Amino acid sequence: MFLRMFIGAVLMIPMVGWNSVGQDRVQPSGLPEPMTVDFKYSPPEWQTAICLPDDPHKSIVSRNGELLYHYRGRFNTRVSVVIADDAVWKGQELAGPRIPIVRTLKELPGLAIVEEAFAVTDHPGEGARNDIILVQVTNTGSVSRAISPRLVLTDKDPVVDIKDQIVRLKTGEAITSSLKMSASVAGEEKDRLSVQLESITMAAGATERFFVVYQAGSPLVRLPGKLAEAIEYRTKAQQYWQNAPLPYDRIEVPDRGIQALIDSATRNIWQAREIKKNLPAFQVGPTCYRGLWIVDGAFILEAATMLGAGDQARNGVAYELTYQQADGRIKVMKNFSKENGIVLWTCVRHAQLTQDKKWLESMWPKLVRIAEHIKTLRRETLSNDSPLDDGLNPPGFPDGGIRGTRYEYTNPYWNLVGLRSFVGAARWLDKTDEADTWQKEYDDFMAAFRKAAARDMRQDAHDNSYLPILMDDPQATELPQRGQWGFCHAVYPGQIFAQDDPLVTGNMAMLAATEREGMVYGTGWDAKGIWNYFASFYGHAWLWQGNGRKAAQALYAFANHAAPVLVWREEQSLIGEKYKEVGDMPHNWASAEFIRLAIHLLAIDRGSELHLFEGLPKEWTRPGMVTKLNGIATPFGKLTLELKVAKDGKSASLIVAPMTDSSCRKIVVHLGGWADKDVHAVREFDADKKLDLTITPLSAR
Repeated sequence: MFLRMFIGAVLMIPMVGWNSVGQDRVQPSGLPEPMTVDFKYSPPEWQTAICLPDDPHKSIVSRNGELLYHYRGRFNTRVSVVIADDAVWKGQELAGPRIPIVRTLKELPGLAIVEEAFAVTDHPGEGARNDIILVQVTNTGSVSRAISPRLVLTDKDPVVDIKDQIVRLKTGEAITSSLKMSASVAGEEKDRLSVQLESITMAAGATERFFVVYQAGSPLVRLPGKLAEAIEYRTKAQQYWQNAPLPYDRIEVPDRGIQALIDSATRNIWQAREIKKNLPAFQVGPTCYRGLWIVDGAFILEAATMLGAGDQARNGVAYELTYQQADGRIKVMKNFSKENGIVLWTCVRHAQLTQDKKWLESMWPKLVRIAEHIKTLRRETLSNDSPLDDGLNPPGFPDGGIRGTRYEYTNPYWNLVGLRSFVGAARWLDKTDEADTWQKEYDDFMAAFRKAAARDMRQDAHDNSYLPILMDDPQATELPQRGQWGFCHAVYPGQIFAQDDPLVTGNMAMLAATEREGMVYGTGWDAKGIWNYFASFYGHAWLWQGNGRKAAQALYAFANHAAPVLVWREEQSLIGEKYKEVGDMPHNWASAEFIRLAIHLLAIDRGSELHLFEGLPKEWTRPGMVTKLNGIATPFGKLTLELKVAKDGKSASLIVAPMTDSSCRKIVVHLGGWADKDVHAVREFDADKKLDLTITPLSAR
């Protein structure tokens, strides 16, 4: 209702059929199969963060309900409750997408077990952390039943003090329970012990509760002490997360599965964040990627900025610039010269989304030095031992499944992207002479790329012409799709290719030929696996090429590779392959990419134009459905819109608040594939004026 208070565009759109753009799966009826979130490709193992936003204690819960701590390549401390060894795991869920109370469901004949793991959210101790497993057991049988639960602990050298009813760890933590601990401690295997807890006799139909609590931090705070307190802490945790001041509600979509993943992704980004040097540092994950990487960080920071947290993201951008060396280069990883282009793009994009020319001007001397270093790298290629990289960048580490220092294209791709952004920024700041000078450098760089690309083009097994990532792989030992993340980024957000560029057409056809489970497989470290958030790179490339339906399909494939607790592993195996896992979980580059793709399906800036609904899933346009963006940051100011489908499904109203930046030349609304028989149908509107239009029903035309 509040959206109607804006002076904006009102557009009545007839809903006449389900024309598709892209390659839909087909039902027996011959109609495209609708896209749904059902987690059909979920990994067999997962882990969930229950820690607070900006929490220094990154508490994790396993698929089986264990509390996990002290990650050093593996979790050195694991805490769980066992009701019986033959209890069967039945599932795991969250109390809600925004509420990381992890509910693990198990059962035995005649017994139903629910274990809820959560962090105490109103801790009285400074720097303390208490995590609770609240266990509920229900006797579903017709006779009384006795249970003998155990506390199971995996740790290198726990110290058990039964007298004080405490299990103490040499690392300083302690574990207590509302049930008395037995003096009998049974060793199970190396580094693993089992502490018998007090037995419970349950009448038929009765439910009993108890808890185990892990206490960490300094000083330790021994709470809760009683069952009633634990239950109260669970209630407080629910209330805390329901009211957490995170940037929710910026995106509202009518698919509950997609909405749940958007909300969870937002929460996980802030849970992984940490305060470092008195500044919030956006981090990739809670374990092996507990830090900010230049590439990952670029997109996490963009997502945070789009959600309205640009002031917080700016600290992360500034942090990236602390890696600038005396010669101007950005250096975090060895032989990763693409970091220079990535930081250029990150700074420019951040300035655009926050509409802050003054900040960009203050950063300009640093950006000039980065651009100068890219120029220096290009000159170095003319005097090294090989002509393969002439005019491009010296050999570097490709990443994305390709090891070593190679003659390759990911570094040139991103440095081209960075220079292009830098030139555009110079023009935005009215630095015309600088822009002209750097445009010549960019054009020369692109000419060198075109010459090398023409030399290195190949054919895949389907006769698609494509450019491999490696220049120095004449026997084509790498899969064609390997490392093509750099290419996808060059398409979008890089925008270095025209939409009809044959190189892009060929590469996209090659990638499409590799799809498994709706995703490109084998493009990361696992040759038979899925790099989950590559779906966003791939979907964005299709979107930029004008195939919004294909981009929407990528979003749903991405969604269906999440775990039921709404998180992603970086990489996982294809269904039917021996399971392997790569990288962190929850992985928040994945979280950021899901948010970015969901937003861009609805609104994406193309130069001086804002394009709406290029990738709008037709499944979101059924009778009565509502889709909203509420103050999403764009280069033209904050975007607020509401698309509401009439209850009879025959029309839809679109309300768009005026854009505040006059650089937005027009708003383009795409109707093809969901509201018009013509799949290329568009309507164009002034971005700063009130529009109140009605499109007559197509059947009347």
